[in-house]
Amino acid sequence: MIDYTVVGPDGVEDRRGTADDLRAAAADDAFVWVALDAPEPGALDLALDALGLERFGSGPAHALHRRPGVETADGAVMLLVKTVWYVEATRQVETGDLAVHTDARSLVTVRRGVADPVAAVRERLSDPAFRTGGAAAVVHALFDAVVEEYDAAVEDLADDVADLERAVFSGLRVDRNEDVYFLIRETLEFQNAVRPLIPLAHLIKERRSGIPALEGPRMEASAGRLVRVDGAIDTCMSLLTTVLTAHQGQIATWQNEDMKRISAWAAIALAPTLIAGIYGMNFDDMPELHWPFGYPAALLLMAAVCVLLYRGFKRNGWL
Repeated sequence: MIDYTVVGPDGVEDRRGTADDLRAAAADDAFVWVALDAPEPGALDLALDALGLERFGSGPAHALHRRPGVETADGAVMLLVKTVWYVEATRQVETGDLAVHTDARSLVTVRRGVADPVAAVRERLSDPAFRTGGAAAVVHALFDAVVEEYDAAVEDLADDVADLERAVFSGLRVDRNEDVYFLIRETLEFQNAVRPLIPLAHLIKERRSGIPALEGPRMEASAGRLVRVDGAIDTCMSLLTTVLTAHQGQIATWQNEDMKRISAWAAIALAPTLIAGIYGMNFDDMPELHWPFGYPAALLLMAAVCVLLYRGFKRNGWL
């Protein structure tokens, strides 16, 4: 049995039936939408076959988690996009998948992940003006909803990148390499979700896609936003790379300063150790051992050498 929605000028009706029922519904003056949420194996093929839509492969090829893009065959279109959800608490980019199969009179969507653009678009089916756009209007709305999530996610990501930049250059001696690498990894995941769609976005903006289901003012506006999102992700990545390089320079400077301090204190400690070692040999031919003021003189010499070394290192910035 297949759950599907029949969308027509007069309203929306959710149904459950066999593949034959689905095929018959698609033949009426309406379009059919099968919305699959993390479906079981075989469910997608069953719906596609019932509606006469191209499978674009077989078996595991239907599994999502593929590279985003678009495929066409015999009037059928498959649009694969990554959904994105940015978790501010953990600074993580969560990605999911959305596949849209359509031939302009029927529609099959498959979704996996946290973000759910399908639910928001389904609510719009109650609007008669929206329904008159047919399956193409749903495709446009889904694409727009995904891009809108990209837009919100990249704003949150940019805020966290700016916060990290301020923390790195705050003057505090805190190693933030792990934080920078983490955000670079999350930004790269975001970029991998968006970047494959950019060639398609340019074609849509320039009205050269050659795919009727992806044409229209709304798609052009969404494509323009997608290109801007990609540019914002590039900016975040460039800033993170710059911050990482600068922070590694900071760490090298800190380590150099630490080595200077260690070397300076080692030199200061070496002077009294050397003097004490020499006078601790107790040779007979060391007249200073028998002087009445030999001991205080040795202590005074040690202190004087230490003070001179300390002042010298302090003046040169080693301490």
